[in-house]
Amino acid sequence: MLRKVIAIGVLVAGAGLYALAAERATFILTDGSRKSGQVVFHGGDRENLINGHLNLGNDTGGPEFTFPVGQVAVIQFAGGRPEQGELAELPASGHYLVLKNGQKQQGTFVNMIGGDTLVWKNQSGDTQQYALSDVSRIYLNSQSARSAFNYNSSAATNAAVATSGVIAPGTVRVAANQAWTDSGLTVKKGDRVAFNASGQIAFGQSGGQTAGPDGNGQLQKPTYPVPVMTVGGLIGRVGTGTPFPIGANTQPITMPNDGRLMLGVNDDELSDNSGAFTVTVTKVGR
Repeated sequence: MLRKVIAIGVLVAGAGLYALAAERATFILTDGSRKSGQVVFHGGDRENLINGHLNLGNDTGGPEFTFPVGQVAVIQFAGGRPEQGELAELPASGHYLVLKNGQKQQGTFVNMIGGDTLVWKNQSGDTQQYALSDVSRIYLNSQSARSAFNYNSSAATNAAVATSGVIAPGTVRVAANQAWTDSGLTVKKGDRVAFNASGQIAFGQSGGQTAGPDGNGQLQKPTYPVPVMTVGGLIGRVGTGTPFPIGANTQPITMPNDGRLMLGVNDDELSDNSGAFTVTVTKVGR
């Protein structure tokens, strides 16, 4: 599967090293204030996050802006405001990454390197790199981010209906290049839910890298969301709980906890995926 290749910019010597192609960012702080500047880096490892502090260049030529990471709610690279639906998706805890191509994922912010590279750890524990030019926002504190962007839960509910995977009552389109798709269904632990999935997705760009709801049948990896299932299969998750296999099984599955039922595909690299499953979701009781 394809991985992003990041080019590191030419360095300029100095006490605080800057990449010639370093990106600009806005730090939205937990108190709602904002600071903008160039993403700077220091030391042999060319890191921005040093000793628990994030750093921005000062456009006036003065000392750099330095903030404890706990005081930064959002690192923003794209202008404008996020949609209410995006704010509604933020996890109760942990970090959340939004790319300019629309992909989103939970995980952990690790660092920014060389002024142009994000180092991110996904929920499977894999370390990934993204060009900062491809990033819209990195959410570090969900509650403060919602306050800073004037989150409106009523507006978010309406937005979620428009942007979720629900294409008809009880039917969901699960895109293969999206980490999780909202089923439109909130469940409680012990609820029994039946699924009827159809369609085919591609989990790569080479010939034969296709899968139905049961997966490809040839490739399993411990880094997949559901390691015991083959690549590309239909999976589910309730809230931020542990993912579970669904596949082409039509027998009801007992929900493991309370929360929003999300659907996805069993893959640890989504950027080269395409296609979608169509899934009918029916709550059949307890």
